[in-house]
Amino acid sequence: MCGIAGVLRFASGGSSVPGVDEIRAVTAGLAHRGPDGGDVWHRFEITLGHRRLSILDLTGHGTQPMTRDHLTLVYNGELYNFADLRSHLQRQHCFQSGTDTEVVLRAWQQWGPAALDRFDGMFAFALWDDRARQLHLVRDRLGVKPLYYHRGNGFLIFASEVEALLCCPQVPRRPNLGAFYSQLLCSSTLQVDRQLTLVDQVHALPPATHLTLDHEGSETTHTYWQLPSQTAGQRPAEALPELGALFQRSVTSMLVADVPVAAFLSGGLDSSAITAKAAATGPLTAITLTHTTAGCRRTGDTADVDLRFSKLLAAHTGQVTHRIAACPSTVTLDDVDTVCDLAAIGDDVRHVSIAHNYRMVRNLGLKVVLNGQGADETMGGYVSLPTFVDHILDVRQPSAATINSLPGSRQTAGLTSEVLAHRERMHERVLDFHAGLPGTPLERAHRLLVHTQLNRVVQFEDHLSMRFGVESRVPFLDHHLVEWCFTLPFDHHVDLQARQGKAILRAALTGTLPAALLARPKQVFPHPEPATLHRSLAALVRLHAAELYADPLVNHLFTLPPANRLSALPTKTLWLLLTTWRWHHKLQRPHPDPASQQPTTSEATDPDLTSHGTSARRVPAPRGADERTQR
Repeated sequence: MCGIAGVLRFASGGSSVPGVDEIRAVTAGLAHRGPDGGDVWHRFEITLGHRRLSILDLTGHGTQPMTRDHLTLVYNGELYNFADLRSHLQRQHCFQSGTDTEVVLRAWQQWGPAALDRFDGMFAFALWDDRARQLHLVRDRLGVKPLYYHRGNGFLIFASEVEALLCCPQVPRRPNLGAFYSQLLCSSTLQVDRQLTLVDQVHALPPATHLTLDHEGSETTHTYWQLPSQTAGQRPAEALPELGALFQRSVTSMLVADVPVAAFLSGGLDSSAITAKAAATGPLTAITLTHTTAGCRRTGDTADVDLRFSKLLAAHTGQVTHRIAACPSTVTLDDVDTVCDLAAIGDDVRHVSIAHNYRMVRNLGLKVVLNGQGADETMGGYVSLPTFVDHILDVRQPSAATINSLPGSRQTAGLTSEVLAHRERMHERVLDFHAGLPGTPLERAHRLLVHTQLNRVVQFEDHLSMRFGVESRVPFLDHHLVEWCFTLPFDHHVDLQARQGKAILRAALTGTLPAALLARPKQVFPHPEPATLHRSLAALVRLHAAELYADPLVNHLFTLPPANRLSALPTKTLWLLLTTWRWHHKLQRPHPDPASQQPTTSEATDPDLTSHGTSARRVPAPRGADERTQR
């Protein structure tokens, strides 16, 4: 897991194109993603940057950018089947490291883009082919790892995060108002256009996309994977061993690392299944979130029940060291800034708690954690929740009209007339997309959730985990497992009598998990104690009322009441006011001082580094930023 950046300068050129100094600044902006080292590599039309979080082969042999023959790679992610691929490739290729990075390089050298069909994992990478003078940008099938880019006059620049991309002065810093309207009117979890970001002219490379760009600026894109269609029917009893084998394979593959691997444990079905399977292979640290406010300790409160079931699972395995992440229900301005991502609106205050989880992982000296996300969207996990029954589909009394209320149910309160003028168009965009999806009503609903909600989930999980230099692995998003879920008739995942999803998963886990856990109803990730949360947000809004009233973006999007009535706004509105203001503040921050990113004097006088020279050079990161020993 790392941070990548780079720029391709087209032959046509432009009046101002980014060079080494700009990519050095962008790469430095990714240092939190890769605290274990960094480098910049330069050739006359291409500059690549990398920040390393060492997970495999902790020696310097894993340093990136990595060059083998005519190919140079910067890579962010994990290839879980790298050992199998390496055993095949080493018959024809020499390997100098124990990393999956080198396997990606050699696989591309052997098979070209067809190598993507062989990759099992989460990844975003940029590969420069010096013979063809082509740049390849690639994201994994489900978009677990991000990649953003901006195409300017005579260049294309990319990075793992939008905020880092804006360290380049040639990237415009303007809000994308259309994206704001869409996310406020439908929520960030219901966006059908997965290329949009909140920054104008900055795009996300969609999941399962391979973009090829040549030195003239000619661009082609190819979607190399999509959710499969349902195949011949299969009885649930026949599916149990198949699901069990796929899930075991996924968890086992994601335990491969040269550092310890931990797991999040909420006491729900998904995290308990992952923890139990992982603990069966050896000792495991598991982390459970709870809120410290006294009100959250009420009997029956979600956080309290989560802790009780988590302790039950930890005791059941006998292999788990159980750690409690105690998170306050109050929110500070630093919390708002930590979770603020320039790519999307942070419209869920629970991101603060999720960030606290990842901070706990890092404070324990850990770098890798298994995460239970993904099963709800792929196995019908939400069908019992009122929000699903009322606005998506009631599986007991299905009606095609139910989903018509979905976009409106996620609309933010307190929007201005300028925003509301786009309401009908934004809502229709979601409903039209849903109507075009294949399958039964239940299957269509979950295809929509994978395309929209799951896309947002993996986006914020990456952003929050990498804020603390933690790699989050997602066993339920192994693409073989996801494919299996959608080739099976989707109603097999649902117990209609109980109105409960993940029916086959529960059955497959019988004997692995305690009966009480298998019977536990679906619970959402716990919210902070409501009254305490509201008071802390109201206090922040009162303290910064002058800044909120003065901010042009906040005033364009929200109808603000008089100052003496701000505290009476709903909790979610208070949170959105704060996060939108801090988003705009982050967007407007000055560019980093280029002098702070300059190479040493001897490097600066080398024409290869100060102009677009013809030979490749590796450019070390600035002193002070990279004097840690690579681990």
